[in-house]
Amino acid sequence: MILIVIIGGWLGYQHYRNRQLSNYAVRGVSLTQANGFVDFQQLQHQGYQFAYLRATSGATYTDDQFQSNYDRAQGSNLELGVYHVYSYTTSPRAQLQNFTQEVSHRVGQLPIAVQVGTYGNYDARYLTRRSAQNKLQRFISLLQQRYDKRIIIWCTPTVWRALNQSELVRYNCWLQTSRVTDQDDKVVFIEYNETATVKLNGQSQTVGASVFNGSQRQWHSWVTN
Repeated sequence: MILIVIIGGWLGYQHYRNRQLSNYAVRGVSLTQANGFVDFQQLQHQGYQFAYLRATSGATYTDDQFQSNYDRAQGSNLELGVYHVYSYTTSPRAQLQNFTQEVSHRVGQLPIAVQVGTYGNYDARYLTRRSAQNKLQRFISLLQQRYDKRIIIWCTPTVWRALNQSELVRYNCWLQTSRVTDQDDKVVFIEYNETATVKLNGQSQTVGASVFNGSQRQWHSWVTN
């Protein structure tokens, strides 16, 4: 009986989630080397419209699959973006150098995303400090100066609330949350599942799954803006 209740609850939640997701016309994925070889043409045929590729993290780490993924994705009609995982322990300029060396001109059509997470002593409370906010702002400013592109901050609701107490609130947000409804207009993307499963060429693969927080018409306007 307990098992039946658990299974019924899970199926009910999946039905509820699918109904929520059906309100969003534009779907996309985020990829790292952990996702393995991805067929971008298959992603497009399954209705995905954008893909973000991890390029770098901090001042030294580079994603082994970034350049291969980027070059192969050019054969699809997916809108492409790249992202950097921000580090609290290395300088903004060193992180910019790592990013530009790996990415060069491969920045795609979408805004550059900066993923801001928490770990160890670097929690949401740390991000309320002016010094931490200024350091993140410095890195974003350097990226904008180098590439003349929009920047989007990718984070959890907890981090976003901390950053809302600073000038960083003027940037758009890519929110990592299971709650896909009732997000404000500063939230451009919603990553609702970081370990979603897709079928590509008969094989199951894990990807980060996101939706665009708007209609198909708004998507076209936002991409070309």
